[in-house]
Amino acid sequence: MTHQRGMLRTRCWVWLCWVLVCWVLLCGGWACDASKVDASDVKNVFDKTASSGTAASSAAPSLAKVHATAKPDAGSKVAPRERKPVAGPCIATAGEPARVARHVAGRPACRRSRIEEYRDAAGTPRYACIFAPRDVAKRKPLPLLIFLHGEKDDPRAVHRKTRLRKRYDSLDLTGDPQHRGFVVLAPQARRILVGKVKRTQLLRWDSGYTSTDNVDVATIDHFVEQLVGEGLVDARQIYAIGASGGGQMALLYAMLRPDRVAAVGLYGSNPSALRWSCDASPPPVGVIYRACDAVTPCADIEQWLATREDAHQPTWSMRLGSAKATEPACVMSARRCRKKKGTANHERWPKPRERDLLEYLSRYSIAQ
Repeated sequence: MTHQRGMLRTRCWVWLCWVLVCWVLLCGGWACDASKVDASDVKNVFDKTASSGTAASSAAPSLAKVHATAKPDAGSKVAPRERKPVAGPCIATAGEPARVARHVAGRPACRRSRIEEYRDAAGTPRYACIFAPRDVAKRKPLPLLIFLHGEKDDPRAVHRKTRLRKRYDSLDLTGDPQHRGFVVLAPQARRILVGKVKRTQLLRWDSGYTSTDNVDVATIDHFVEQLVGEGLVDARQIYAIGASGGGQMALLYAMLRPDRVAAVGLYGSNPSALRWSCDASPPPVGVIYRACDAVTPCADIEQWLATREDAHQPTWSMRLGSAKATEPACVMSARRCRKKKGTANHERWPKPRERDLLEYLSRYSIAQ
């Protein structure tokens, strides 16, 4: 008899446990039912930018990092926001033309690209590598990305350091599936002599000569006009990006050609001393930089970003660690940011974050 009562109690406990589990599941399912959630409660929570179109800069690090890391849905791309073209140049003429080495840079060996040659006003042969989808004739016109390499590189950096070749065939920067992809124009700089140190093996841009007579500016103009004339690129979506000294040149080109460049992208570039002189707002600028950088200190970049924010100039920024993850603040300790590590960080193009930068640039276009 005692055995039967024990069996009965056991069965009762099992039955009660099953009832409790079912009750929890039913209640949990009701509580998590998406149909019960008001859509207005989460509206704009995960938006990549504020409704004004100006992303937060380093002055508001927590907000900037949320915006920088958020990724839109694959089908959420919309047509770029048009801004009125500005009659430039928008910078005062200053400086003198750079001294060029006698040893001229040769033709770059860019893989799977079309290489164009041009002789500048000084008679120097200039080259540019053009990367485009194979069926560009069916998709044209496409956005144009002017890639300006750093001092220790040449146009081959497009396939040696970046992932642009893997993106130009599929990444949509227009909001129109018929014009998916983009064209990459990678001009080559010259061997410029700097000070008393004749480092003729380095290719540099003459970003210190802020004049429309700048030979490098005219060279970029030639290749851009050639692609526009061929009908391959959309003149409304021309973006200039650059690494290190190439970023300085990209910014100068945008100030001298504000009616042509829709937005600018920089990586590892020194804080710019260039001053916008037009009354209209300058082209938007997207900036990616490292928390530990021995060449371009993080704190210097953030001071420049704060200056842009104070001037209400449209800016987007992303502070990275040594890889693709974002960092909450600059690394100020010399022990944590040694010269070897900081130099390697500076030279490491942010391949995993290219898409973030390109998507920011693609929000803007020039009204025709």
